[in-house]
Amino acid sequence: MNKTENITHPKVTEYINRFYRLAEPELMELRLAAEAEGVPIILRETEDFLNVLLSILQPERILEIGTAVGYSAAYFAKKTGAHVVTIEKSDEMHRIAAENVKKLGLDGNIRLLLGDGEEELKKLWDAGEKPFDFLFIDAAKSHYKRFLDAAMELTHPGSVIVSDNVLFRGSVADDEEHLDRRHKTNIRRLQEYMEYIYHHPALETSLIACGDGLAISRVREKKQI
Repeated sequence: MNKTENITHPKVTEYINRFYRLAEPELMELRLAAEAEGVPIILRETEDFLNVLLSILQPERILEIGTAVGYSAAYFAKKTGAHVVTIEKSDEMHRIAAENVKKLGLDGNIRLLLGDGEEELKKLWDAGEKPFDFLFIDAAKSHYKRFLDAAMELTHPGSVIVSDNVLFRGSVADDEEHLDRRHKTNIRRLQEYMEYIYHHPALETSLIACGDGLAISRVREKKQI
């Protein structure tokens, strides 16, 4: 397997993206700028999938771990009208995201938090934050497990959790060619994360080959745990 490729054949991805229609046209300028600069935002095919999922779920409260330039938070807010809380560790990304959110007129819908995902989640819990209906994890891949564990305190039965990029360009299925220690650590921890959420007693999970891999988890009813 060529490790520089995504998880689907480039021609398949190109074909899928022919059908891409930005659900919120006001965000196209932000998407194009992020893509041109190589900023990691949700892939177009991932956004297409989330369009349908969010239309079904109709969440009122959304939690995101990994803001980047604020594209996905803005997308969530515009798509659903939900209250969005998003967490970013990088000072620079947090500043840029705040500017973009304000420019889009969404600063009343989106609350941007600066800090480590786990630490900020614990602060929300300690402050009595209400549970979230939809959670999106798209931050440092090697820390997904601790983000999930902290986020579980802010869910309710029926909450849906989407973990992005869990196939890591297909490397989680075959990491023999990866010699870089950092990448091998990410791959190993993502493999461990998938085992963890698939066997988590409070979750039912499905892994789909969309974008760079999405894990879709639903918090079980308490009587099922």
